[in-house]
Amino acid sequence: MDIIKHKKLSKSRGVTIPKDLAAAKGFYAGNGVDLVEVEDGILLKNHVPVCRFCGSVESVAKIKGEEICAKCAAEIRAEIEEKFK
Repeated sequence: MDIIKHKKLSKSRGVTIPKDLAAAKGFYAGNGVDLVEVEDGILLKNHVPVCRFCGSVESVAKIKGEEICAKCAAEIRAEIEEKFK
């Protein structure tokens, strides 16, 4: 059964997720979230790291503030090694 709660947006358009609902859906303080535009509103999901370059979700890590997959990291490393021989 869906849990329905009513909340008002703050002046800065923020919203607080009730503790019981957040815990039930795996949202915890400090975790990232993704906001997805859907036909009738906005879907809030736990953040899934996505490679900035290819869009892959496999083997993604944050490097220098950017999410990058292992494959793209290896390609970048090879390109850097070639350019700085």
